[in-house]
Amino acid sequence: MSKSRTRGYACVVLVNGRGMGDKKGLTRIAGRPMIEYVLDSVPDEVTDLFVSVENEAQAAAYGPICEKYFASVMRMEKAQYPNESEKVKEVLENVPGSNVLILPCDMPCLTLEFTCFLLEASKKFTAVLPRMLDNSVDFTLASYQAEPFIEAFRKYPDMRMPELIKKVRNVLYMSTNSLKMFDSKLSILYRVSSFADIPKVENVIRNKL
Repeated sequence: MSKSRTRGYACVVLVNGRGMGDKKGLTRIAGRPMIEYVLDSVPDEVTDLFVSVENEAQAAAYGPICEKYFASVMRMEKAQYPNESEKVKEVLENVPGSNVLILPCDMPCLTLEFTCFLLEASKKFTAVLPRMLDNSVDFTLASYQAEPFIEAFRKYPDMRMPELIKKVRNVLYMSTNSLKMFDSKLSILYRVSSFADIPKVENVIRNKL
């Protein structure tokens, strides 16, 4: 059931266990849980902050960090999703706020400058979608105007996000070249998909200190 819309700005950090288990966001990176770096990058303009979880075990595990960051635990309706874009659809349908910033829990090199741009640009564009290092679009790192997507979901209830996004006007795609203005090495796009990725990410984080 869709929530009533407010004029505020919401941010949802999506918890997922791809490749590293249910508590992936709690993986230690340079001495801290990985999700904390993502939460540190949330713009001050955000009025409603959520951490999504898929089960009670995740809710309990992430609860203390949510309290620390004054975030609400958002319990997703399903325990599993066929793809991440389905999770994005549920977020946009249920989170209050005229504009919604969605961030994944496993990108600890995100910067405040970058996420502020995503949120600010969503005031002008229906969606702001950065392209990844392989030139693909990841709908879990993006900002959205909620209402146009709610309307699109109602009009095309069975359409997946890659097809549905083509039905929505005024979408901004950000090329990797344009992302270099935030980070010349594009480390903001680094994703921790396995434990083998941790040393590279820790290197980036320590060099920023």
